[in-house]
Amino acid sequence: MGIDLEKLKKLKSYDGEDKVISAKELKVMLGNPPSREVSSGLWELDSMIDGFVGGELTTISGATGNGKTLFAETLTKNFEEQKHHCVWFTYEVRPVHFLTHFGLELPSFYMPAKLKTNSMDWIEERILEAKVKYDVKVFFLDHLHFLVDMASRNNMSLEIGAVMRRLKNICVDNNLKGFLIAHMQKSRYIDKKDPEPGIEDIRDSSFIAQESDNVFIIWRRKNKDNGAYLKVDKNRRLGVMGRKIPLIKVNNFLEVDIGQDKKSLNP
Repeated sequence: MGIDLEKLKKLKSYDGEDKVISAKELKVMLGNPPSREVSSGLWELDSMIDGFVGGELTTISGATGNGKTLFAETLTKNFEEQKHHCVWFTYEVRPVHFLTHFGLELPSFYMPAKLKTNSMDWIEERILEAKVKYDVKVFFLDHLHFLVDMASRNNMSLEIGAVMRRLKNICVDNNLKGFLIAHMQKSRYIDKKDPEPGIEDIRDSSFIAQESDNVFIIWRRKNKDNGAYLKVDKNRRLGVMGRKIPLIKVNNFLEVDIGQDKKSLNP
């Protein structure tokens, strides 16, 4: 196949919005990287990852009953206190019960009046509806496996990968912060003397971690009924990995446990 001289001539004068430019020009065009837009409200987590910015997709994982939804509810309350509005899609817990988790003072977040499963088109429409109606900047999805067809004969890992890429694009295209709850596989770590789940324990697909900007793992602390550990297992923006934070439930939400020795967690 010969060289297309006419095509090369056109490319030499190409001036479209996707033209190739120098890295210095691009840096001027893009400006400085975004700084923290909203705090998690958990001071130690913010000191590690500098809060959250638009375009980021965060996965929260852990074994059943170990605090994934509670952590997301805590973030919701703390975001709303900063006037950073949220929309929730709660498939795991029925909305009538989910709303009672917040206690008597319900934060001012948003939800669809009725949920649909297995439809990313519907999810994206409702997220965008919440953005234009209520200036929503954050969405929560509980949980990932309601967004895929579990009875499908297609490759489940690839289906999940497509969903993750779609969610990431929704975040980037609309400058939103997305939070996704994902289940763990039946734990490989429960037989260990000091169990500590990790990013490799997330169920069904490595694409979950690959497409996420942040991955948080949460698990209950032994001999502490209202305590948990939160691990930052991936943070793309600052490169934080494997750092742990002790949390404790106070009333309906999680707080940093200031009574826990943190040097033993992150030597």
